[in-house]
Amino acid sequence: MREEAVDTLEYFVDFCQSHGMAASSYISFGTDAVDEVTRQCEEINREYPSKFFFTSKLIFATDNRFTRLLHNQAAVAVQRRLHLEGLQMVILPMKV
Repeated sequence: MREEAVDTLEYFVDFCQSHGMAASSYISFGTDAVDEVTRQCEEINREYPSKFFFTSKLIFATDNRFTRLLHNQAAVAVQRRLHLEGLQMVILPMKV
């Protein structure tokens, strides 16, 4: 799975660079997605002085307690942690 993810990221970086766009990729695996994303954002912050982070929040046409529990809080948790570190993250809704 790691190799496939790395290959996919390399494909997109190569595609962007071949079209004249700057691109780099970061990958991480862990048991807590919020911790991993926050750690990566802090790493990117050290490398790039002017940046904004973007994430999406899944919006379901019909939802229930289960989908709200699984999908609703990760983006807000990351945004909160980054805000406390002085970093900006924008949450964009994504209809599913």
